[in-house]
Amino acid sequence: MTIAIIGTGITKFGELWDKNWEDLVFESSLDAIKNSNIEFEDINSCYVGNMNLSRFEGQDHIAPRITEILGINKVIRTEAACASSSVALKLAKDEIELSSFKGEEKIALVIGFEKMTDRVVGATTSILASASHFDTEVINGATFPSLYALLAARYLHETEANEEDLHAVGIKNHKNAMLNEKAMFRKEINLEDFKVNIASPLKLFDCSPISDGSASLVLTTEKHAKELGADYVKLEDIEIGTSSISLAKRKELLVLDSAKRASESVYKKLNLKPKDIDLIEVHDCFTINEILCLEAAGFAKKLEGYKIIRSLMPYENINKRDAPIPYLIDGKELFVNTSGGLKAKGHPVGATGAAQVVEVVNQLLGRCGKRNVNPEIGATLNIGGTGGTATFSVLSK
Repeated sequence: MTIAIIGTGITKFGELWDKNWEDLVFESSLDAIKNSNIEFEDINSCYVGNMNLSRFEGQDHIAPRITEILGINKVIRTEAACASSSVALKLAKDEIELSSFKGEEKIALVIGFEKMTDRVVGATTSILASASHFDTEVINGATFPSLYALLAARYLHETEANEEDLHAVGIKNHKNAMLNEKAMFRKEINLEDFKVNIASPLKLFDCSPISDGSASLVLTTEKHAKELGADYVKLEDIEIGTSSISLAKRKELLVLDSAKRASESVYKKLNLKPKDIDLIEVHDCFTINEILCLEAAGFAKKLEGYKIIRSLMPYENINKRDAPIPYLIDGKELFVNTSGGLKAKGHPVGATGAAQVVEVVNQLLGRCGKRNVNPEIGATLNIGGTGGTATFSVLSK
């Protein structure tokens, strides 16, 4: 049983004050429907990933609001912090597979969205912090910048990595975003720009921005995709892992064990190895996390991910290179975050998981214009919180 993604849609990410969340959901969904050779009435079910519309916009009970917007009468909402929409993708895949075993060819729409910029920064930071451990982290004043700063500080202490290795991740991803018309920040940055402290050792440009945006995907079986005459990409597999929500209870502080288990499960099922992946979108909510994600997904050993980053050296010359810029691992190029990643494309948290898959699908179909890298196999690694939830997916032509 092969699941096909036959449609993708994504809004621009950024401070979209002229649009409400309903506008964003409709825009990305309409785009996904248009390139799927179907109509809205052909959708059998819709899975919507959103972290916290209730606090950002005052609306709970999202599913029937989506029914009002799109006219789809079976809508399920999922919440897993920043991994909300990739969890939605997993549930949609499972439904289509189950239906196919019963002899039914169904079509599902997956949507991820967040409207974050209508709140002042302090309020938004507080809302986001609710995805960490309330009783031990939030109540003591922790925010995600401070939690990831703890990870970064410990990583720099336990390895020979330095702050410039972190900054290089941001520089590379900003350079990649220059070619992405939907990205929030299409501007180069340099080492000299990393001056403003947020939470030591993280600087402002080590942190992803607060953003608005929506991303959508249309799924069905490969058999039905062929019947529809739609261009498609195979969703080979997607797996979910969960772990401790709090850093204090994590078995190994610097190991994203939820992501490690999810990726290992997918590799084993598909008989793949990390070296088989040509392109991956990873969860660079903070620059340290791109390094931790590379380790969790098997591209580097524990505490050695920074060595992959150093394949970009000298860092002063990153912006002199043509984007998208790959890492070099054992002589092979690996493209990471051709979209610009969360760091530069933007991070509307509920949309991020779906947006990562949109990028990989469009890369595999050759729809990314000047940032096409012609991959055969792509992957995504989406993280919720500091690693409490993770999803890993593999896609192919």
